[in-house]
Amino acid sequence: MSRDTEKKACYCAERGNPKMKEFFADIPDGYCGICDVCGEYGHMMAHPRSPTTGSWCDEHYEELLSYKIFTLNDIVSIAFLIAILLLATIVIYSIW
Repeated sequence: MSRDTEKKACYCAERGNPKMKEFFADIPDGYCGICDVCGEYGHMMAHPRSPTTGSWCDEHYEELLSYKIFTLNDIVSIAFLIAILLLATIVIYSIW
């Protein structure tokens, strides 16, 4: 197991497990899965922000890590909409 594999926390260490021999039969050494996105050889590991496991090549895993769920612009826009709704609610209740 390489240092890169240790850093990724993938299933490459399971290659020596006799119960997993059939699973790894078509996957070359140095890999432990096939990318769910492009079909290239990659590594099976936990999703960084979701409670699931998948396989990704290095390129698509880096893309997955760099994906931001909310950008600063999204957060400011949501805060602005909430402020408008609160202001509208205050105005409506003050008229009554």
